[in-house]
Amino acid sequence: MDINDPVTVFTLHDPMRAEVIKNFLKSEGIRCRLDGANAGTTLGLNFNEIGVVVQASDAERARGLIDTHEAHKGKDRPDGGPDHLDD
Repeated sequence: MDINDPVTVFTLHDPMRAEVIKNFLKSEGIRCRLDGANAGTTLGLNFNEIGVVVQASDAERARGLIDTHEAHKGKDRPDGGPDHLDD
């Protein structure tokens, strides 16, 4: 696999949450796109899977950032600040 190959690091069905994750990764310097975010959306619900896609070179770091967020979702961040991804 080439370091520039696209890799899906997370999947979900909530387009708004997908945008939050995408913007979070971008704020961390990781180029990211969403696959399937616009397909099948009705009243804010997406019945299709949305893939969060990054370059292979960023995949491990992106997964770690997402895992940390998911582990702390709805809680304060480890540094004591509010969980900014749930805003």
